[in-house]
Amino acid sequence: MAPAKGLAALREARAKGGRLGQWKPSDSELYDEVTDEQYRSIVGDRLDADDFIEDDDQGGYVDNGMDDWDGGRDGYDESEDEDAFEGEDEEFRKARQIRKAKAKARASAGKPAPKSSKAKPKSSFSDYAKPAASSSSSAGYRPAPSAIQEDDFMASLLSSVTSTSNDVANRKRKSSPDIPSSEGLHPSSDSSFFSSSGRKRYGMEDDDDDEPPSLWDSKRGIMGKKPRMSDITVVPNKENDDSDYIMDVDDNSIMVKPEPIDEDEGDGEDEMQIRKVQPLTSATTKLNGATTATRRRVNNSNSVKNVIKPDPVMVKAEPMDEENISIVKPRPASSVQRNGNAKTNLPGWSSIQESLLPTKTSELEEVRASVGSTRPENVLEKDGSLSMFWLDHFEQDGVVLFVGKVLDRHSGKHVSACVSINGIERNLFVKPRPKRVVQGQETDEEVSRTDVFTEFDQIRRKAGIEEWAASYVQRKYAFEDKTVEKGESEWMKVAYGFDQPEIPMSTTGQTFSHVFGTNTTPFELLVLKRKIMGPCWLKIENPTLSTKSASWCKIEFTVSDPKTVNPFSETDNSAPKDTPPLTIMSISLRTIVNHRENKTELLCATTRTWEGSNIEDPTPPDQLRSSLNTIIRPIEKFPPGLEGRGKTDRSPFQTVKAERALLNSLLATIQRYDPDVIVGHNFLGNSFEAFLYRLKELKADHWSRIGRFRRKGFNISKGGSNHRLLAGRLVADLSSDAAKGMISSTTWSLTEMCATHLKIQREDIDPEDTHSYFDHTLSSPDKLIKFIRLCEVDAYFQMAIAARVQLLPLTKQLTNLAGNSWNLTLNGGRAVRNEFILLHEFHRLKYICPDKSPFNSNKKQKHSTTGGDDDDPSTEDIVSKPIRGKAKYSGGLVFEPKRGLWDTYIMVMDFNSLYPSIIQEYNIDFTTVEREVEDDQAEEEKIPDVPASDVAQGVLPRIIATLVNRRRQVKGLMKDRSATPAQLLQYDIRQQALKLTANSMYGCLGFAGSRFSSRPLAALTTFKGREILTHTRELAESLQLDVVYGDTDSVFVNSNVTSLQEAHKIANDFKKLVNERYKLLEIDLDAIFERILLLNKKKYAAVKIEDNGERKTEVKGLDMKRREFSKVSKDASSAVLKEILSGESTEIVVEKIHELLTNLGEAVKSGLIPLEDFIIFKRLGKNPEDYPDKKSQPHVQVALRMKSKGASVRAHDVIPYIMCLDESGKGGKTAQAERAFHPDDLRRQGSELKIDYDFYLDTQILQPVLRLCETIEGTERSRLAECLGLDPTRYASSGPGVTDEEQFFTFESQISDKERFKEAEPLQLRCVACESSFTFLGLLDESTNIQHVGISCSACHAILHPASVSIQLENQIRAHISRYYLGWTVCDGEGCGARTRMMSVYGKRCLGLVKEGCKGTVRLEYNDSKLYNQLLYYRSLFDGEKAISNARGSARFEEIRALVLPNTALFAQLVNVTDKYLDKNGRRFVDMKSLFGFMERIKI
Repeated sequence: MAPAKGLAALREARAKGGRLGQWKPSDSELYDEVTDEQYRSIVGDRLDADDFIEDDDQGGYVDNGMDDWDGGRDGYDESEDEDAFEGEDEEFRKARQIRKAKAKARASAGKPAPKSSKAKPKSSFSDYAKPAASSSSSAGYRPAPSAIQEDDFMASLLSSVTSTSNDVANRKRKSSPDIPSSEGLHPSSDSSFFSSSGRKRYGMEDDDDDEPPSLWDSKRGIMGKKPRMSDITVVPNKENDDSDYIMDVDDNSIMVKPEPIDEDEGDGEDEMQIRKVQPLTSATTKLNGATTATRRRVNNSNSVKNVIKPDPVMVKAEPMDEENISIVKPRPASSVQRNGNAKTNLPGWSSIQESLLPTKTSELEEVRASVGSTRPENVLEKDGSLSMFWLDHFEQDGVVLFVGKVLDRHSGKHVSACVSINGIERNLFVKPRPKRVVQGQETDEEVSRTDVFTEFDQIRRKAGIEEWAASYVQRKYAFEDKTVEKGESEWMKVAYGFDQPEIPMSTTGQTFSHVFGTNTTPFELLVLKRKIMGPCWLKIENPTLSTKSASWCKIEFTVSDPKTVNPFSETDNSAPKDTPPLTIMSISLRTIVNHRENKTELLCATTRTWEGSNIEDPTPPDQLRSSLNTIIRPIEKFPPGLEGRGKTDRSPFQTVKAERALLNSLLATIQRYDPDVIVGHNFLGNSFEAFLYRLKELKADHWSRIGRFRRKGFNISKGGSNHRLLAGRLVADLSSDAAKGMISSTTWSLTEMCATHLKIQREDIDPEDTHSYFDHTLSSPDKLIKFIRLCEVDAYFQMAIAARVQLLPLTKQLTNLAGNSWNLTLNGGRAVRNEFILLHEFHRLKYICPDKSPFNSNKKQKHSTTGGDDDDPSTEDIVSKPIRGKAKYSGGLVFEPKRGLWDTYIMVMDFNSLYPSIIQEYNIDFTTVEREVEDDQAEEEKIPDVPASDVAQGVLPRIIATLVNRRRQVKGLMKDRSATPAQLLQYDIRQQALKLTANSMYGCLGFAGSRFSSRPLAALTTFKGREILTHTRELAESLQLDVVYGDTDSVFVNSNVTSLQEAHKIANDFKKLVNERYKLLEIDLDAIFERILLLNKKKYAAVKIEDNGERKTEVKGLDMKRREFSKVSKDASSAVLKEILSGESTEIVVEKIHELLTNLGEAVKSGLIPLEDFIIFKRLGKNPEDYPDKKSQPHVQVALRMKSKGASVRAHDVIPYIMCLDESGKGGKTAQAERAFHPDDLRRQGSELKIDYDFYLDTQILQPVLRLCETIEGTERSRLAECLGLDPTRYASSGPGVTDEEQFFTFESQISDKERFKEAEPLQLRCVACESSFTFLGLLDESTNIQHVGISCSACHAILHPASVSIQLENQIRAHISRYYLGWTVCDGEGCGARTRMMSVYGKRCLGLVKEGCKGTVRLEYNDSKLYNQLLYYRSLFDGEKAISNARGSARFEEIRALVLPNTALFAQLVNVTDKYLDKNGRRFVDMKSLFGFMERIKI
């Protein structure tokens, strides 16, 4: 009740004689009604908080409500160690126990425990359920159960009572259910497989041979090893724990590794335990029955080599039990009835597990080497050098640490090694001035070497550089900085260590103008100087065994001179050639959101490890031996029987009690296997970040084991650079930008990639349903075991996809070509690769290369020549204005298509690698092309001249020619019939890498973020491309051939014949004539289309004739190729397109289309189409909260809801959604954002959401079909709409097949300012104080120059005088008016483009000045419409009222309003300037007499 109403009621009550007599009993409930589960959780929280003993810090006196039948809490600390996990290192276990003992002693002595040890309230099961809207307590987070759920609960409760009634008398009495407990109804975690005694864990034989296989035994895929343990895990007795290495090190100090102990010198007294593992093979498959692993005890490490080799078990495959395992994801019954059943022919994930079952046990050959246990004499060569294959690097304080593999001759295996390379020095290049400059003015005093040396010596003293050396050298420069002298000249080279301060990039002096190399990294210097081209074998001379432990590798060395690190020569026959076997680990994590604490926690972790994996071997991963490790922890406690199943299942899993134990066990697994490569999906983005936060919060032991370098601090970055914490291990994330460029997919979700690349139906789990799998009240653990198996099979799927697309071998080849780091290729873009290729070549030729600009120094936009959402081969990265988005140079030429359906043979003639070929043909390079100083204000782009034919070959053409020749050689090797399949695969990977590298070389010229960006060279390349395409079309027309379309590097030529043989002959003749014109450019026949439907630029569909004569439909740019159209839309478009291209008569085609749409409309409205077919996908261009119009974007609204539920959503993620009816059951023709929901919201049981079928029939089906049928006679909009069941009167139009946007045009008063002003030129203002110019963008720009006291300069921030602004504005208005009255005209004829002020006597006909006989139309280059819009744009910059109106409802409303009010007078003055000219513009007035003059009465 509001305060005012309350006081009024009180006064009224007093006036009537008091409130007591007016009291009436209320109908509201006095108590809240809660369920039993909610009540138990509330009471448990109260008891946990009720610490009635003062200062005991909850150390053991809290009343937990349980009866003490068996001695109370004796031995509690030993039995309830939640951080314990099996396989834990003894040193870690002892250290933890010591810490706990100290805390206990401190508590008993009356001292307060450290803050971090204070116990938190235990999380309850309801904390992880979806919060209810009407709940206010933690118990309310769990949704109210339905009647069906109540029945299921009672049935499971009765079954659990029945199953446990026989042995309940023999068990200890359980604790009260009021307190959450980690004990289950079945054997608890105290006696779990990973905390039992050695004899129990490693008994002579397994006791479970006679037990029938469980539900999951027949469905479980095992890929070899059992979890938690290595091939042979050595576990010393606690009494004789003489470890040969120190594991529990202090991260704050540097530990010295002791001398490793030779394994052959053991005393034989320590009791060792080994465990065999099972290999993975596909020779035979075991489906039912349990394969038990024989466990034996050995008493000496030497006896490890006595191999246990049991007989393989061959079991016939049994059919799969369909009742127990579902192939596709289950849906609620209501959803199935409403949307139909999903149809799929893909095998389910469970059937894949069947094919992965092991059949025999492999031999055990060796004990896994522990950290630091490899002896140096076993890896060093006879001459004392070290041969290492380097994989990754890490930089710290100027020291480069290489991590790689070395051969341990003692074991015959390759082990991890780390080499610290010291002594790398910075190389600075100082450019002397010819004349001394004083206060910005050049004097007549010449500069000597001594002058430069003296001035730089003063600068380095101020910077704190103590030791340095300098010498004069000859170097060359050929790049875009116009202030640097081109060609070869004298430079002063400065060298000093990385342990001394860095000199700023912009450092200049009176005697020198530039300093290059200030921010060059030590890794870049090392690979350039030592000519290290990517991962390769290195010969390291004079290595010294490290005494300081900097990494987790098996052995570490240090070198003091980088010159001792060199790659092996290719002519050295004794050098190792092949890539060593790598250890690849696929990690799958499962998380859940704790709604009470608003944190993401880990529930389950699975690792599947392939040891000794040859990345060049084409064998699929399911046929290779691997090890599976799974760790799971409960929310409250496990369902009964789970821990027993974790021991008895053929694929055991580890159960732990707490999340910290899970993290420690996962870290121990990573350290034990020491993987070289980590494979994951969405790993670096979501899973890894959550993993890091949990490691930090729970203070996991030695968290840095996730990588290969020991670290002190724990800094988690929010900028996406956390992969640095994995340094030393390669990370292959299937959802990274680099992987997306190699994997063809729409959404890059794991489910989709499994379906498209593996042909497997993956089952996904709704994140909001995760907590239901951990419900400990269930009578059976089957549901949670299914959760575990899904997590485990995902680890295999990730590796299988990476192997299918050859991710590792292809990125290795690309890295070897570029000469950079393998991890940069795996997780970076192609721009980095291009930079390193040029860096290596220019460094070899003694050129000074441009420095890499800081990340935030030049944020420039990338623009596409196509404007499409997805990557396209013809899309170029173009340097653009940072303001209005107008390209600084033109891209590829695209001819206007001759729209319609063509039924004669169309020849697609394509230039092979057009831009790289142009660079070679015309010798376009930094060193060969003379470029003029760029003028950003120039209206026309300046194309530099092509170099003369006698100019020496440049660097770019030489690099591309080398790549092309190498690819030609590799393709020649592929024709060798004696080549094995493995060799052919490697040849194919190599030629793909060469092709990708050669084709991407042009990109570095046009990409503004590249240090080798050159707009003139990029403009020259695209100009020659447009010229070549135009000449090709002219040649075709001279041969009486019709060019119906052309795009960047190809022309579509109509052969006008109906014989395929004649079409081939015409194509060969045309190819010969074109290729005769060029030396290196080659055109070839790319395809022959039997029939083609041309709709628009970059939008066509055709029937392509393959080499073997088969017909295949090729589609480009149509709606069915865009992700924002659902599957039902794509299927409808494909079916209609099939009929259009069928070749039948028009009448039959139209009839079939009508019939098809009628059946589809009925199927949609009757709910026969599965829910998955309605999913729309759209990619986020930025983070969802950064959208200014987020309320009108459906995918942004869905993304924001996902984030509110704890999901991690970021820019470039693809968001799925379905359009539904609103609460009143109404839909809409347009996609209203609030009606978009995630598919999981509809799948969820009890969901009342209903799909908006009319929206899909209209927007998703009718509109794409109308665009396809545009050129088909006999189709009408209203008839097609009627077939779909829509109201035909809404779609009536004047012509057949005409869509809305083409039939009707928007009034100019209704179009947006963005569209109206897209060609307007910005207002340029000049500051009188600093004489610099800047662009004024008005009020709505976020980086506006408007201050509360006026308009400020971007450079010096001085306030411009209003009179100055007025004059500059008026001058620019007059310039545009003058431009209009100049009357320049341009011809729109193809290939003409004549620009003149002369006019033909026929008015708009071209004079033929450029192209004789041109029939084009001449139009004004700058017409009255452009001038009018320009004046309106200038006025909009100062229209304060309009700016406030447009910003209303946005986050910047108050900011804009606060800027407008103080500047009202200034804005009014500037608006008057524009209005003075607008009032004279004829477009502002309408002559009513000319329109209605005929209605005047005739005067008599």
